[in-house]
Amino acid sequence: MISVQSGCLLGIAGFPITVEVDIRPGLPGFEIVGLPSASVKESRARVRSAMRNSGFQFPGQKVVVNLAPADARKDGTLLDLAIALGILAHQGRVPREKLGGVLIAGELSLSGQVRPVPGALALAALAEELKCAFMFPEQNSLQAASIAGVQCMPVTSLQEVVLILQGKREPRTLRHSDYTGERHPPPQEDIVGQQQAKRALTIAAAGRHHILLVGPPGVGKTLLARAAASLLPPLTKQEAVEVTTIYSAAGLETSELVRHRPVRLPHHSSSRTALIGGGAHPRPGEISLAHRGLLILDELPEFSTDALQALREPLDQKRVHIARAGYNVNFPADCWIVATANPCPCGYLGSSVRECRCSSGDLARYQRRLRGPLLDRFDMFCQLPEVPAAELSQRDPEPWYQNAAAVPWAANGRDIVLDPNAQLMLNRAQGRLGLSMRSYHKTIRVAKTIARLCGSPQVDPLHVAEALQYRYQGRLGF
Repeated sequence: MISVQSGCLLGIAGFPITVEVDIRPGLPGFEIVGLPSASVKESRARVRSAMRNSGFQFPGQKVVVNLAPADARKDGTLLDLAIALGILAHQGRVPREKLGGVLIAGELSLSGQVRPVPGALALAALAEELKCAFMFPEQNSLQAASIAGVQCMPVTSLQEVVLILQGKREPRTLRHSDYTGERHPPPQEDIVGQQQAKRALTIAAAGRHHILLVGPPGVGKTLLARAAASLLPPLTKQEAVEVTTIYSAAGLETSELVRHRPVRLPHHSSSRTALIGGGAHPRPGEISLAHRGLLILDELPEFSTDALQALREPLDQKRVHIARAGYNVNFPADCWIVATANPCPCGYLGSSVRECRCSSGDLARYQRRLRGPLLDRFDMFCQLPEVPAAELSQRDPEPWYQNAAAVPWAANGRDIVLDPNAQLMLNRAQGRLGLSMRSYHKTIRVAKTIARLCGSPQVDPLHVAEALQYRYQGRLGF
């Protein structure tokens, strides 16, 4: 029996799979056991054709492949190359000892070429954890090269792999790549007016405070939410590895590390699974695809109640934990959320331009969609009024989207303390406004961000007053 080390994906993480190959006398056959999915079972045809088209003879005996551990379900095409090499080692075409200490993953084409696989970054991290070398498709090279502690061996075909393992060809090595993140470009549209909303978004971006923009149709809510991406600083290399791991495991292949912070804008018809993640084969949802970036929830009350309520725990924990009968996975979900909403179904409640025509029942049903526990997890609220005609020709004296650039996104404000008068104001506000403990601490966080933006070494009463203003002024009945 021959054993070959490989791996599969569970969620976004790699887990080790030992491919055991045994060839015995009997009628010709090819059997794969160990809870393989349909795509794994189909590797029998790919491996047989790849070997023959690469100049190797497929054994005319009974071939049994076991994927251990046998109680874990295996999915995908990552095991093709490991299965083929196990058969070739059993035939003596590949030295058995050369397969030790190498994690092998790759999909085989019928011609014997090695095709790229999803999750190469997660498998490279697994190889580092197992202290193995990593043999993988060449097209995944730019991702795998970002894991510095792994000996990477990119390959293009089954023939090349056999020559490398026979010692007739030197394996190619990768130089671990340098990385430089990039900021999102500034918005192309010139956003007129809405100075308070721009100020609120600047504060929210600097401290990663979830914010809800409320206002009638056409005042610029969606435009501002999209433009907020330009407030984000570049990704660090560690953050880029995290984001690329998620995208690669989700099948959203990137040839190299992601360089811009992700921006996701799911439609309001998205299901709970699409938003949070999961499914028969666990995949990350939109909140995880926005990890380390921006998640825009446009028309927030139009999302299903089930999807909205599922956001509550991820907003607190910054991760999604999904437990099902067949699997138990965690997806990272540390993102910044900018949401928008109309104040009522027709959109003109409180408008000075048009009259609201919603009935009290329509208004109550609409506002009940955003329940208190969910709203309590937003740090800031901002009301956007209609833009007066006098402001339509005005332009900002400086680009508003650059105001947050000087403040590190990861700064937590622990070095900033509250002035005694600011603490007194906050204590009084807690009693008068009925702040929950979550709201109380979120107000402090927002006040500290405002102080950092102002260059102040402490939180003053003015900073607390502005933080309290953003806590309540935009909720408008929600």
